[in-house]
Amino acid sequence: MAEWHNSKEWAKARAYAKKVLDPYCSTCGVELIGGDWTIDHIIPASQNGEPNHDISNLQSMCRRCNGRKQDRTLERTAWRNSRW
Repeated sequence: MAEWHNSKEWAKARAYAKKVLDPYCSTCGVELIGGDWTIDHIIPASQNGEPNHDISNLQSMCRRCNGRKQDRTLERTAWRNSRW
């Protein structure tokens, strides 16, 4: 796991994202409850060297979908959420 996963900046970004993002997986659409709710970087840190914790680069995902995505970039689909 990358060092930034334990940073204060990432903890703040995750907490903020969980306040403003809908609790539904952006990939499969399942409602996210408790420990199944993860926050994912749309453009992974491995692609640009530094993680971009800006809310525009974050999305809600279930653990299963986040694990399958790994360090790839997936495109958001407009029909999932009108806010995109």
